[in-house]
Amino acid sequence: MSEDAPEKERVWYKNHIRHVIPDKRKMRNLKQYQELSDAEFDDMFETKYSNAEKSKEFEDRIIDKLREFEDEYDLSDMKINDRETLRALIQAVIALEDLEQYLFHIRNSDGSINADNIYLFDRVNKVCTDLRSDISKLQTDLKISRKLRKSDAESSFIDYLESVKEKAAKFYESKMMYIFCPRCKTLLGTFWCLYPNEPKNKIRLVCKRELDDGVMCDGDIVIGTKDLLEQKGYSDINLVPIRME
Repeated sequence: MSEDAPEKERVWYKNHIRHVIPDKRKMRNLKQYQELSDAEFDDMFETKYSNAEKSKEFEDRIIDKLREFEDEYDLSDMKINDRETLRALIQAVIALEDLEQYLFHIRNSDGSINADNIYLFDRVNKVCTDLRSDISKLQTDLKISRKLRKSDAESSFIDYLESVKEKAAKFYESKMMYIFCPRCKTLLGTFWCLYPNEPKNKIRLVCKRELDDGVMCDGDIVIGTKDLLEQKGYSDINLVPIRME
């Protein structure tokens, strides 16, 4: 990680570096090593840190993968257990990449598998299968598997759509005025008025609904928008469905 990287990025990645090769010159001045000859110190350092460079390379690969995950997902609010699970997932992904590369190399030059390499191929392939299963489980734990992402997205959209429809219905009902026929109680019309408080606003509606006995309803109503407001927007509050109250 470069020193000129953003502070947030440096803090995130430095928390995941587990192996650091110490400065050889500084170690040489430590009291416990002062009595060693240069050759003895070199041998000690080589023995103790022979795998440190490989560890550093492995950590670099982990950091590269972390960057890829950070590009795809928001990792800023991850808890310690989530970070450890993510690290385990990345290690499994790297191991699978290495094993798949090894499977490619143990094939014959023509890409075939025969009696000489089939046992080794089978064993390595089984490990790869186990790793894929582990990766799938870790993805599920972190809720980043494709199936979960798609399910969450669909669920979120459906919930959002239902919420919008509910709010739209409430908004419509709160703004519209409802006029019922005073005789047959039929809803004659709904409307919205720009200046409902104006006392001069009057609305007249005539009902021409055919009743059950075949007679045409002659219900007639004249009402002001201010009166409708005082009655919660309805000409007859007793006819309001429960959903609209």
